[in-house]
Amino acid sequence: MESLSLLLAPLALFMFVSSITPGPNNLMLLASGIRFGFNRTVPHMLGITGGMVLLLLVAYAGVGALLLASPGLGKLMTVACCAYLLWLAMRLLRDEEPDAAGSPEAQARPMRAYEAALFQFVNPKAWAMAVAACTIAEKFPLPVAARLSLMVLISAAINLPCVSVWALFGKSMRRQLRAPGVRQAFNIAMAALVVVTALWMLLPVMDGLTGGIDPAQELAYSLGR
Repeated sequence: MESLSLLLAPLALFMFVSSITPGPNNLMLLASGIRFGFNRTVPHMLGITGGMVLLLLVAYAGVGALLLASPGLGKLMTVACCAYLLWLAMRLLRDEEPDAAGSPEAQARPMRAYEAALFQFVNPKAWAMAVAACTIAEKFPLPVAARLSLMVLISAAINLPCVSVWALFGKSMRRQLRAPGVRQAFNIAMAALVVVTALWMLLPVMDGLTGGIDPAQELAYSLGR
């Protein structure tokens, strides 16, 4: 039992660090918390955690190894994720006061749970988390079913509170961002951060095209971001 506890600690620490640090999911939750508030963002958060659970199951079934052997598929996923982030950046630049009457935001809606879950399958950071978590869980001295269940429970229990922090942070900023000038400056900064994140994720793809990365390692490098 003591050896199992020692093995659980790395998985819990890894999931905490990976879930709380900035990434596509957390940037979107921050923006959603600002635009729609915390309560309306809850389905988005649940979708992220639910999608992460599905991704863990898929990765444990061997799809993660398949991706590592198929760099082209990894490129496609990264490009799709970056395209969505660039679209999000454009939306941020056109954003107005939250829920302002007659504004586009009055008719906008937060991401639905199933949309957030599906987004995880084109999110390189989510794939990196799933593959690494499966690698750690493989060391658990338990039957496969118990090992898989423990990995999923620990990951979900840590991921949901971590991503919720970003939505809460966004919600807490709504009052301060009522002033048009402050809101515009914040939106520009957020859009720039989202664009930088997208370009950072694209770097492995571009380096691979120019021969900067060994093709055999390219997807692992991309997922590692």
